[in-house]
Amino acid sequence: MLLTFEQFRDFKPERETFALFGYPLGHTMSPELHAQLFEAAGREADYIGVAVPPENLPEAISIAREKLAGINLTIPHKKAVIELLDAVDKSALDLGSVNTVHFTNGEAIGYNTDILGFAETLERDGVTLRGRKVLLLGYGGVAAVMAYHCVHEGTHLIISGRNLDKADALRKQQLRFFPHAKIDVCTRRAIPKDVQIVVNGTPLGMFPKEEQTPLYFLPRKTEYVFDAIYNPPVTSVMKLANPKKTKTRDGLFMLVMQAARAQTIWYGAQFTEQACDTILRRLYGKMAVKRLHEKYQKDNIVLCGFMGSGKTTAGRKLARLTGLSFVDADVYLEEKEGKKISDIFAEHGEAYFRDLETKYLKEICSNPGQVVALGGGAVLRPENVAAVKERGLLILLDTPFHRIVKNLSYSSNRPLLENGDKMAETRRLYQQRKEIYHKVADRVVRSPRLSETVQKALTSI
Repeated sequence: MLLTFEQFRDFKPERETFALFGYPLGHTMSPELHAQLFEAAGREADYIGVAVPPENLPEAISIAREKLAGINLTIPHKKAVIELLDAVDKSALDLGSVNTVHFTNGEAIGYNTDILGFAETLERDGVTLRGRKVLLLGYGGVAAVMAYHCVHEGTHLIISGRNLDKADALRKQQLRFFPHAKIDVCTRRAIPKDVQIVVNGTPLGMFPKEEQTPLYFLPRKTEYVFDAIYNPPVTSVMKLANPKKTKTRDGLFMLVMQAARAQTIWYGAQFTEQACDTILRRLYGKMAVKRLHEKYQKDNIVLCGFMGSGKTTAGRKLARLTGLSFVDADVYLEEKEGKKISDIFAEHGEAYFRDLETKYLKEICSNPGQVVALGGGAVLRPENVAAVKERGLLILLDTPFHRIVKNLSYSSNRPLLENGDKMAETRRLYQQRKEIYHKVADRVVRSPRLSETVQKALTSI
């Protein structure tokens, strides 16, 4: 629920309620994220968003003391709220930034959970900071949070950005807290080659200007890249990394963990790693749908690939995570015809079946809000490709051939493979179709593991 400030004045909570204050709010994932965390914790509570103009923040805090159990704050309130609180946690006070307020025993106490989310992200990825050389891109609010944690953990921090005066101001700020810290400022051209960790705190590369980048190449010894941006999930900085030697992470896990730690502050909630992983996957699903609509102006996710590539299994999982409905094109055809595809082949031949396939694909793809798994040969006809692409983003599951062979060994219902040497025919068809799949697909996902295939499909959107 998103409220205007006037609506918040009249708001009467029906149960324990928390809120996000910001201005403007626009689209925020916080209500949905916190709702999932409440569910994971077994907490009966509500979370609302309130558009609070800067001049109304004092009144909003006063109302919140009476009506709410806690609040989060985003731009432009993180600094201004400090003077309205009874106490502020040291790290939040040092940073001059509060994003979480707990109302307890008549007091309003401020915290910064962004720093906790960043710290837990690095811990999750097994990244040790002490003694490492870290390049920080940016000098704004998020960059200051990451700088504080990096310096606190004993890194050699190098700050870079377009405005070196602002970068130097951040350096001096950190030195006030950590006088003996090793912190340098440099231009992009003078970045040391032995940097091991790169963290991006700038908005460069965020949707819709995804082509922008704060960096054009990574230092050759870079082992880990973190980008606070999560839309897109694979950012311009992350794309610079060699996936074989450099691990990357976008900012969505940090978002989940900062929200989880806010709930820990509010009422002592503790969340298992499994619960956080489940919520993270759901958020990737919601983000994929959001990007499907806003970036691509599409309504459907369509999976293509060779028979046995896992389209149906992956499609069902994608549907659950995105909240879209699932349609298996082959099953749809069989239900409409009242016959198995193998029987249609036997009675009428492949050409007849392909005509039916085209007819029903046009029918399926005229509907929005679906994950569609195509038959292995569906994209052989250009008119089929045109039909599915009109409303759908076409993703190829480029499953390794050895995995396809294993999957097909469990199936006896593949009419194109029923005659002759099954292995030889499988390989022949695979080689014949491989180039076509790659040519027509909007995105290509390759992994032998189902869970990784699903994750890559979501983040490819």
